[in-house]
Amino acid sequence: MREKSRDAAFTLIELLVVVAIIAILAAMLLPALARAKLAAKKAPCLNNERQLVAAWMLYATDNNDWLVQNGWNNQEPPNPNIHLWVQGCMAYDEDKTNISYVIDPKWALFAPYIRTVKTYMCPTDRSTVNLYGTSLPRVRSYALNTYLGQLPEYWDDRLDTSYAIFRKFSGITTKMPAGTFSFIDVNPDSVCWPYFGVYMTRDAFFNFPNSSHNRGGVVSFTDGHADYHRWIDQRTITAYSPAYHNHNDSSPNNVDIAWLRARATVRSQ
Repeated sequence: MREKSRDAAFTLIELLVVVAIIAILAAMLLPALARAKLAAKKAPCLNNERQLVAAWMLYATDNNDWLVQNGWNNQEPPNPNIHLWVQGCMAYDEDKTNISYVIDPKWALFAPYIRTVKTYMCPTDRSTVNLYGTSLPRVRSYALNTYLGQLPEYWDDRLDTSYAIFRKFSGITTKMPAGTFSFIDVNPDSVCWPYFGVYMTRDAFFNFPNSSHNRGGVVSFTDGHADYHRWIDQRTITAYSPAYHNHNDSSPNNVDIAWLRARATVRSQ
């Protein structure tokens, strides 16, 4: 009987050791699995932005070098006589969920080039809107650099007019060694008008970039490529604002704002 008791005690110790080993392995593997899951969502986000910038370049080819119109349609509902690459202000629930504003040629100049809503959505953006008792997904996660394709009548006068606004593809400056960004993955709380605003003369966010891809987001460029960029400043990553649609969140000496400025535009000549 005594031998049997000792054997049972020994088996219990072995079981505890095995449980401890499993717990250690799980603690080691779970972060790796989480990173792999994020990487899996980053790939389709990169593909979405490659499609967006390809459509943007093709539009210029089809329209005598003119860039697709970008800006704000500052009415609710949008004025159908104002034509932009897509429509809608994400401050309004109806605009957040209206697929016509991204795939209907009546509204969106990109509609003939991109025919699926999925292309406009970052895979990490699972935002839904309760509209008239129904939960609906949002239709857009991306925005276009405000300094590309804006016409004066669609310009947001909170932004800087002393900097170049490029309206033709051939006019995009070569004086930006880091390149010019086109589309950007926007923080779900901060996505608003079809354009992504960048303040060139003060340290504040007009829009926050997305950081859900392992503390970073996806940015495409006017040469047609798209890259993942990891943000550095915790204020960018946290992206807190008491009122996102006021578009004025101070962030002094933020290196991520400097990164965006270097790729947004240059001073007018």
